[in-house]
Amino acid sequence: MNKKLLVSLGCSLFLLGSNINVFAQSIRGTAEYQAAMQALSESKYQEAFDFLSPLLQSSKTRGSALVEMGKIRQKQADSEMSRAMSHYHEAAEYMNNGIADNGITGSEIPKAMFDLATIYSDKLKNYVQAQELYAKIIEEYPTYMAIDKVYYNLALTEESIGLFEEAAGHYQKVVSDYSYSTYFAAAQEKLKNVSAGTSVAEAAIETQEQYAEDKSYTNEGGKANLDLGDMQADAGKFKQAAASYRKAIRDANTTEEGVEAYRKLVSMLDEKQKDYKAAAAAIEEMLEAYPNARGNEDMIYKLGQIYENDMDSMVKKVENGKVRYRKSDESSRKAINYYDSVTDRYPDSNVAAEAYMRKGKIYEDLKEYSEAKAEYERFIKEFPQHSDAPAIRKKLQDLEGY
Repeated sequence: MNKKLLVSLGCSLFLLGSNINVFAQSIRGTAEYQAAMQALSESKYQEAFDFLSPLLQSSKTRGSALVEMGKIRQKQADSEMSRAMSHYHEAAEYMNNGIADNGITGSEIPKAMFDLATIYSDKLKNYVQAQELYAKIIEEYPTYMAIDKVYYNLALTEESIGLFEEAAGHYQKVVSDYSYSTYFAAAQEKLKNVSAGTSVAEAAIETQEQYAEDKSYTNEGGKANLDLGDMQADAGKFKQAAASYRKAIRDANTTEEGVEAYRKLVSMLDEKQKDYKAAAAAIEEMLEAYPNARGNEDMIYKLGQIYENDMDSMVKKVENGKVRYRKSDESSRKAINYYDSVTDRYPDSNVAAEAYMRKGKIYEDLKEYSEAKAEYERFIKEFPQHSDAPAIRKKLQDLEGY
C-alpha cells in the first residue's frame, strides 16, 4: 500500500470518527437528554426513558437515543435485581426468626420451612442452607403431605453442589416410594443421568427395566428402552444395552427415535462387543428401514470401515499337499462397494473425501495401482482444498510408473 493511499485512508477514518463523535455529542446538548439524566440521577428510570423517546423521531439522534435508552434499562434492571436480592435476604431472615420463635404451629411449620428452603436454593443460591432445611423437614416431619416434593428438591440441591451419591438416593426414593407424585417423571429423568457410578445405580436400572417393560409395545416404549439401554451401557452391561436398543427399535415412535436406537445398537455391537457381523447387519437393517434418514452416509461409511478393518475372511488353499489359509480380498471388495455408495450418493459430504482416500488405499493394498490412482485423482478433483490434498498429490507422484 503506497503512502498516498495510507494518508487518504487515514483522513477518511478521521472524518468518519469525527462524524460519529458529532452525532454522539448532538444528543447531549438536547433538553431531552438533560432532563433524562436528571431523572436518572434520582433513580426515576421510566421518566428518564420517556424523556428520551422523542429523540427517536430524528435520524440524527435516533441511534444515540437508542443506546442511552438501553443503558437506562440496564441500570434499572441492576437496581431492581439488587433490591430484589436484598428483599430475599431480608425475607429469609424474618422467616428464620419467626420459625425459631414458634410463630407458627402444626402443619404450617414444614410448609414455612419448605418455602424458606426454596428461597435459599432458587433465589439466593445458598444450596448448603437449603439442603440442611430440606433434610430437617424429612427428619422432623416425615408425614408432611408434600414430602415427595421435599425429597425431590433436596436431591436437586445435592446435585447442584456435587453430592451425586446423595442426590441419586433421593431421586430413587421419589421414584420407588412415590409413584403417584407429580415429581415422579422428573425424578426418573434425573436418576438416569445421576445414578451412574453410585450405590443406587443397580436399583435405578431395575426401576427403569420395570418402567420399560410396562411401556413395551406403546408409543412410549421406544424412549423408555433407549433410556434403559443408556443406563445399562453406562454400567458396562453392553449385552443388555444392545437388547434394550433392539426393543427401542421395535417400539420407536418416530424416525429420529428409531435411527438413534439403531446407531446406539451399532455402537454396542461394534465398539463394545466386537461383534462386527452383527454390527454390519444392524446397519444394513437400519438403511432398509430408514433409507432417507439424515446421516445415513456416515453409517454407510462405517459399513465400509467394518469390512475394511474388521471382517477378515480367509480362503483355503492347498500347496504341495498342505492346506494353507490366506486372507481373502472379499471383505476389501465389499468395503470398496460401500465407499462407492458414499461417493456416488453423497458426493458433497465430509465422509465422501474419506471414502475416496480409503478406496485408493485398498486398491493400493490389492496392487491395483491404476484404480488407486483413479480414486486419488477423483479426490483431488472433488476436494482440492482438503487438508490431506498435499499428501495425496505426493502419493500420486509416487505411483507414477505403476
